[in-house]
Amino acid sequence: MKKNLLIVDDDQRLRELLKNYLSKKNLDVYLCDDFKKAKNIIKFFIFDLIILDRMMPTGDGINLVNDIKKISHTPVIILTAMGEDFDKIDGLKIGADDYISKPFEPEELFLRIKNLFNFYNDKSNINMHVKFGDYIFNMSNQELKKNNHLVYLTEGENKLLTKLVKKKNDFVLREELAEKEFDETELRKVDVQITRLRQKIEKNPKQPQYIKTIRGKGYKLICSEI
Repeated sequence: MKKNLLIVDDDQRLRELLKNYLSKKNLDVYLCDDFKKAKNIIKFFIFDLIILDRMMPTGDGINLVNDIKKISHTPVIILTAMGEDFDKIDGLKIGADDYISKPFEPEELFLRIKNLFNFYNDKSNINMHVKFGDYIFNMSNQELKKNNHLVYLTEGENKLLTKLVKKKNDFVLREELAEKEFDETELRKVDVQITRLRQKIEKNPKQPQYIKTIRGKGYKLICSEI
């Protein structure tokens, strides 16, 4: 599967140059020209890597690093003309994974991207997560977090959410969610567990945003991407 990148930079020429170059390296490249737009994009989409400029019309890209790290493990490269040592230290202190000064060679950027992919791929749980709203569920260790804070789930709720995650954005039969050979009693237990899970993750459990009821079939988890 291709890796996908988000490039946030207000220099249109540079954005297009990098997109053309990195696309030839078999990467899916998405572009954004503004700090505020990028802030909204990362609320709804998880990227394999994000490249950030610092000084943009509506803000300093360095302030976006903290927002990214709160909701995902996405590696971040700061790419900027602010190349003094103290600028680099500021970027690395706040959580950026790498810092490249302009001007630069595209090949150097690509090699640094590869290095970060290799580093993060060694952590088997990094890509084993799914995002819905402010929540991230890590399938590897079965942890649910909201804005980087752990949400307690019982063993049964973890199993239930894992089954929903595996078929994200598709309905799961109540029979599939039952832990034992199903009869009406077991199916009612599933409904009770769904209700309890909704109470933990939905703002309004009676009008759920994430765990939808598919009438006559089962339930569906509405989420972004793993």
